[in-house]
Amino acid sequence: MSILSGLVIALALMNHSGAAAEQSAAAGFTVSPKQCTTLKQGEICYLNLQVSWQQASQQNYCLFANDQKLHCWHSVQRGQWQQDFAMQQDLVLTLQTSDRQVLHSQTIRYAWMYKKNNSKAMRWRMF
Repeated sequence: MSILSGLVIALALMNHSGAAAEQSAAAGFTVSPKQCTTLKQGEICYLNLQVSWQQASQQNYCLFANDQKLHCWHSVQRGQWQQDFAMQQDLVLTLQTSDRQVLHSQTIRYAWMYKKNNSKAMRWRMF
């Protein structure tokens, strides 16, 4: 009897994980690129931002960048958005419902090759 109960439990777990896989396949959020790099710290970084998403239910969704509304879709399950963007710090993108519930979030990192040089050039003085 323990073999049979083990088989029933295994089948139940397979069904449960299959349902979870279907739900995760039905919902997704993809952002590209994940990082923007400049030559020197403090420079403006330019990128072509591309976002695609998919949800299990059809409703109103909006895309935000650091609490600034970028684009909204009405009565849909999926969407795509693309735009040239300029940034000087990390950028947090969120997909939210019409009642501002955050469904997905992705941070685009701001990076640089060389640190900002704040020191003034050494000047020689003769007294």
